[in-house]
Amino acid sequence: MTVRIPMTAETLGRSRFGISPCAEVLGSLRALRRPSPNAPQLARWSARAGRSVPDGPLELLSGLVSGPSGIPAYVPDLLTPPPTAAAMAVEDEAAVIAATPADLIDYQLDIAFRGRPIPPEVAASAGGPERLDATRRPMPDAVATALRGGPRRFAERVAEAVHVYFDQVIAPDWPRVLDVLTAEVAYRGDRMAQYGALALLDDIHPDLRWEAGSVLLRKPFDVLVDWAHDGLLLIPSAGAGDAVWLNAERPTTPSVIYPARGLHQLWAAARPGAHPDDLGELLGHTRAGLLAALDRPRTTAELSRDLALTPSTVSYHLGILHRTGLVTRRRTGRRVAYARSDLAAAMLGE
Repeated sequence: MTVRIPMTAETLGRSRFGISPCAEVLGSLRALRRPSPNAPQLARWSARAGRSVPDGPLELLSGLVSGPSGIPAYVPDLLTPPPTAAAMAVEDEAAVIAATPADLIDYQLDIAFRGRPIPPEVAASAGGPERLDATRRPMPDAVATALRGGPRRFAERVAEAVHVYFDQVIAPDWPRVLDVLTAEVAYRGDRMAQYGALALLDDIHPDLRWEAGSVLLRKPFDVLVDWAHDGLLLIPSAGAGDAVWLNAERPTTPSVIYPARGLHQLWAAARPGAHPDDLGELLGHTRAGLLAALDRPRTTAELSRDLALTPSTVSYHLGILHRTGLVTRRRTGRRVAYARSDLAAAMLGE
């Protein structure tokens, strides 16, 4: 089953990127009940959430993101407002959430929770009212309690909860996350400049592709999104784990939240015994990320591809790491592979 988004290559070329703190909050909340084994930074954030976020905000946000079983479900789009700048601040996104119109809040909660009215247009696209209702879930007590003050107060409470969650869970890592996401956007821009608009989606995710005049996204339902007249809003994320999420509310430009490249720089932060903040301050976050990525011998080209850095940037930093004794290099024919030295392994707590 597939979400189909018709557009020309020219329209796809009008797509833009945005970096969203709320996307990281959403990913971290999903991981509370569905851990991703390939994203250790999410385990780090989940542990922080359990220690640091007060019960009220945590229960409200968790109730909006997933049901008691933790099975993925529709998440009200108000939690992830579309970025209006290249990189948003959490304060600005929280302000957008707090100002969500009452009718939009009702509409999104109707899609999410059983016992509320069924939006006819959503039911039609989902295969009928019964099929839509089967995807809805009971409203958690924390969400029902927040609604008692009316839609405006509900939106304000959600905004406050998002801000608290970000400050307690994501903010300590945000400079490093922002570096990774900014590098990802630069990489995508370079690919499009070199190879054209259709290269934009080449290796974003196996579930997302271009085919026969449409962007196709694999999902457990069939939906036609026919209002992407300005392309897509692409939101790289460190919190998306292995998934791609779609926000599509007519007439807003459809948003695609997808896992960014170069997350090795965050994996180092999840290793027991490592001190990533200190190491990043000592070496610089790019060099610390390269050391984290060298969990096996790798070439400059491999590191460039996986970390979303230019080959010249990788070569420059590897040269410094080699001169300081933190990496070794071995030539086999024309192939030069780099590896951590014993000193670097000790610094990473291995």
